[in-house]
Amino acid sequence: MIKFLNLSPKKSIGLDKPLYKNALNLKRDAIFIAEKRKSYSSASSLLILSTEECVKSILVLLHSENYNIYKIKDAKKIFYDHVIRHQIAMFIIVGLGILESLYKYDNRIPSKMTRTRVKWIDNLINGFIDISKAADPFLKTKADTEYLQDFNDIKNKGFYVDYRDELVNPKTEVTIEDYSKVLKINTKVFKFSKMLRILFHEKVENHMKKEKIVEAKKFINEFIDDGMKLVSFEELKKKSL
Repeated sequence: MIKFLNLSPKKSIGLDKPLYKNALNLKRDAIFIAEKRKSYSSASSLLILSTEECVKSILVLLHSENYNIYKIKDAKKIFYDHVIRHQIAMFIIVGLGILESLYKYDNRIPSKMTRTRVKWIDNLINGFIDISKAADPFLKTKADTEYLQDFNDIKNKGFYVDYRDELVNPKTEVTIEDYSKVLKINTKVFKFSKMLRILFHEKVENHMKKEKIVEAKKFINEFIDDGMKLVSFEELKKKSL
């Protein structure tokens, strides 16, 4: 049986779109039942499913653009193992944080908070302030990546009634606070997906400078080859269970 992993980059072109559409539909359903029925437990679980589908769409899109995403360790499991997709979502959020930090630094207005009699001291201190401000999106990824470790448990708790010494109800196990955290992570994964779609669009040069396009694509390539390919997602999964 031919599956996603067996398809060449050329044959994978466009196959990310049905996955993305399904992810978007799941997200819309989740938001609807959260807003209309206040069912935050079921909504959280649907949002996690939406995140998983969005991750799959990102992987297929990257493969269709000839990135080595299917050569990462444990690649054979990424289309059927939910927890490994959660681990990949962690990398996506970290990657988004780095990209946003780089963009924020490149487009900053230089700080002039410190003025001394020595110019190089001014430049050093103000430069450090600029880097600190720019790094803020990256630093904020820590809480999201830690929460992602519990995604599979939250998804199951949001869907199923259980009994552990007493009856466990989804509505008490998964709250509006959980829903807000899951929605935040889901939104970031969708944002990364949107950035890729813009980057790979045939008319992107009408909206971005060529050097910025090259720089972004190079970062993605290095992030996969020098980062994700070296990580065993199966080992990460074991640590999160």
